[in-house]
Amino acid sequence: MKNLIISRKGFDSTAGGRASPIFETGEIFSVPIPQKKLSPFRYKDLRCNDLAGQEILNLIGAKSISDKDFCHVDPLFSEKIGIFGQAGGAQGELDNCGIKRGDLFLFFGWFKNYQRRGPDLHHLFGWLQVEKIIKGNDEILNFLSKDGLSHPHGTKDITQYKNNTIYIASRNLTFSDSVKDLKGHGRFKKTAKELILTEKGKTRSKWSFPQEFFSDTKNLFRNRLKWKDEENCLVDCIGIGQEFILNANDNPSVVNWASHLINMYGRD
Repeated sequence: MKNLIISRKGFDSTAGGRASPIFETGEIFSVPIPQKKLSPFRYKDLRCNDLAGQEILNLIGAKSISDKDFCHVDPLFSEKIGIFGQAGGAQGELDNCGIKRGDLFLFFGWFKNYQRRGPDLHHLFGWLQVEKIIKGNDEILNFLSKDGLSHPHGTKDITQYKNNTIYIASRNLTFSDSVKDLKGHGRFKKTAKELILTEKGKTRSKWSFPQEFFSDTKNLFRNRLKWKDEENCLVDCIGIGQEFILNANDNPSVVNWASHLINMYGRD
């Protein structure tokens, strides 16, 4: 794999306005952002254990959203397949960085333990290794229809997305022998210290990478991130941006980091 993409998804300060929940059991659930236009999913379709969509919205205090509203479930993970959609300028950035088959997405979002009044955190919640990339509305709809699948980026409305693209997960992970028995997509179901990007005691956009894997890297950041304190592996994830692309080709230690996280926390 040449690129490791840390990708921001789920509720944020502008879309939803509340953190996704960390439950008392330690389980985490990424709440998808609202979608004004037609979507295959509404919040009433969401489930997290015994909680339905409206109960999840109530728990996090998302008062402006009801379970009848459309939501953008993306990435979409099922037992059968993993699909992630991107478009517009964000997709242009992925194109410019040459994201291809074999590259890995690690998805993160804004999370909080509401019951304990915990801190606001940037927390990893899932992964997807790319097997296939499908571009264009017609091609996306054709792919989805063959298997009876639905996804928010599968739309006949050509005005909804520019540069519409979906990424299909591999059947199994291939980037490391230690994870080759795991699916090419999945969720981190419970919180863990190593899945938290936020530096302890700091605001959520102040990140701390583990020195074990991030010391002595070279040409690591391919787009907007840069070291704030390279010796201590600290960065500021501030400003607009969905994808933060790391040069995995020249830094096998960050591949080992991803392998470690999925191997440790991605198993049921």
